[in-house]
Amino acid sequence: MKLSTHKPTFKANVTSLIERCITGLAPIILVPLYIKYLTIEEYGIWLMILSITSFLYLTNFGIAQVVMNAIAKDISADRVDYYNKVASSGFFLLLKITSIVLVIVMLLYLLIDSVFSIMSESMRIPLAITMITTLITFPFLVYRNVLRGLNLIHLEQISLIIFGNLIRYIGIIFSLLSGFKLVALALIFSITSFLPSIGAGIFLKKLIPKFSISRQYIDLEYTKSMIKPSSHFFILMVSSSFLFGINTLVIGSVMGPSFVPPYAIPMQIIILIMSTIGLASTNKMPKITGLYKAKEFYKLKVLYNDLIFFSFLIAFIAIINLIFFGETIIIIWAGPSIFYGNDLLYLMLVFLLASALRWPSDSFLYASENHIEYTYVTIVEGILNVSLTIILTYLYGVKGTIIGTLIAYSLTNGWFLFYKTLQVIDYHFLDFFKWFLKEIASFLILIIPLMYFLSYTQLLASYPLYLQIILLNIVMLVILGLVSKKNIVKVYNNIINN
Repeated sequence: MKLSTHKPTFKANVTSLIERCITGLAPIILVPLYIKYLTIEEYGIWLMILSITSFLYLTNFGIAQVVMNAIAKDISADRVDYYNKVASSGFFLLLKITSIVLVIVMLLYLLIDSVFSIMSESMRIPLAITMITTLITFPFLVYRNVLRGLNLIHLEQISLIIFGNLIRYIGIIFSLLSGFKLVALALIFSITSFLPSIGAGIFLKKLIPKFSISRQYIDLEYTKSMIKPSSHFFILMVSSSFLFGINTLVIGSVMGPSFVPPYAIPMQIIILIMSTIGLASTNKMPKITGLYKAKEFYKLKVLYNDLIFFSFLIAFIAIINLIFFGETIIIIWAGPSIFYGNDLLYLMLVFLLASALRWPSDSFLYASENHIEYTYVTIVEGILNVSLTIILTYLYGVKGTIIGTLIAYSLTNGWFLFYKTLQVIDYHFLDFFKWFLKEIASFLILIIPLMYFLSYTQLLASYPLYLQIILLNIVMLVILGLVSKKNIVKVYNNIINN
């Protein structure tokens, strides 16, 4: 039985990048269709439904992450019984939790709907469908996390691409073109949330015929041992939801559903870039777990540097492109009514950079299970984010929403994440700071004045848009090659091709 694979990180990165490309290309087609076939209010309601549903992912309680970490610590073809025990204990623990949560959520749903009557008719049924099916899906995420723990991330991503993304986006297109509304979208979303786990289960059965999730493999002692790390993962997930899931709801509640798309559509671009950057860090989590268990701190420091360099570089290139072309792209894509000005866009770009640099530290703390203090700081960040976004949205509109998020991050994890990660991997701050100045600041010193010169003189303005984009990126890549060629090769070998 062969569990290892040649160049697992390279395969994981390629399949993850394909998945991100599909996810990125889909809104290019779907957003104009949403705007054409749904009213702006219906589209705003759909975005709010997705935001509400995202909070239900908290019922994962971090158990899937604990399962992945436990398996990543001991990858061997001889450990099938151990995998059965870990996966079965996690699955049935999740099943109990989500069953209880399902009853509570539905009672709250009926109470809110009957007493307060705040849900519109077009929101009521789609929201119920997405909530119920999302909760039913959660225990089956264990199959996908077992594959990730075995460092077979490429197989997990193939399941997501084939059984999830492709079916979902094709289904949504046919649904909108056929004149169906939010109920059909909710059904498609629900089905395609479940299918990737089935695909992962098929892969696992082919790779490990003796692998099975069954009540007979439940280990009560191991189930108890899951609860402590799971509780902290859960608190961290709750806090994170108040960072990334609350803004759309605040805008919809304070300003109305019609104000949601002008925020959510540009933010889709930001989140796509942000999540694509994060693939490099999340795909390295099984390796981080192994290195930390072996106490190979020097390799952890090198890997951390590489991930910071990669995350910063990709974010910076994306930011420069959006500064030059963001307004044009958004207006062509979604229409002038969706673009609320460069001020909002530039605030989102600051959010992009902060989120990109968050990924490496987040993955290190998750994978090494040194996330307890991170959990508490994220609670504070979440509370600050909710409070500030509500207040500032009332005062400044949509711009206030993103300003509140940035202030909350700056006061909390904006500094703590780096501090804690450096402490965990025994990396002195001055050594990290020297590395940052050498590898990143030198590039910025050259590229920022040149970008300002190109913007000020409008040298590229006479060319077609596609040619402007190509020429701008050629200039950046040439400078990057001259300044950081050696580091780029190292990052490619260690992160992408390893």
